[in-house]
Amino acid sequence: MISPFRERLEHTYTLGERVLSPSQELKIRPLMGEISKHDIKFKDFITLTYPYKNVSWKNTVKDISRVKFILKKFAKNPNLKAWFFIEKHVEGKHEGGYHIHLLVEDLFKVYDQSFQINSHERTTCPSRVMRSVLYSTSIEMLTMDRSVHMSFKQRLIRNALVKHCRFLADNEYSCVIQEEDDVRSRVSYCTKQFWKHGLEPSDIVDFTNSDIDPHIGNSWNKNDYFPINNSVKPY
Repeated sequence: MISPFRERLEHTYTLGERVLSPSQELKIRPLMGEISKHDIKFKDFITLTYPYKNVSWKNTVKDISRVKFILKKFAKNPNLKAWFFIEKHVEGKHEGGYHIHLLVEDLFKVYDQSFQINSHERTTCPSRVMRSVLYSTSIEMLTMDRSVHMSFKQRLIRNALVKHCRFLADNEYSCVIQEEDDVRSRVSYCTKQFWKHGLEPSDIVDFTNSDIDPHIGNSWNKNDYFPINNSVKPY
């Protein structure tokens, strides 16, 4: 049985090729420029949810640092690109508390490349972080409820994060992963709380841990979006 909260999380993932408003296009332009400039190819969209109402922005940034460290170790890729966004819950028992969204490059890229070069065997052994959950995940996949839609690779990522990040609980909604096929719409989704709920763009985009030029923060001027005395509500 999938919980209502998990259902809401999965509904946020169904974006399709959305038509963005002029305001949304303007918000994502600096970030899409970064993707183009550095040829970033995001593979997965991940949402990390605290098991309690987390109201500390500083602790959230600290937790994200741990997440980034584990993902790089898992992938055996020190150059792995990831973007992190901090968002507030706007309903439910955690209303006002923070959760985390992230876009990340292919975490299996190094392993898949080694397999392609040496087609008869995989020369890159699983990282220590991956090995720590490899056996348990294999067993888990054999007995998993069919209502849980997650590939073996996604389950490995999820289990590694839950095991090595203490702030994550071992439940169905602590770490939700989807393969991303519409980055443009996803970036718009991750910036939807700009100037809402007391949040500035610099509160939402984690420049400390993300592979984003922090100077693009100067591109977001509230008056460019709401020029008439800021009386128009954000889209």
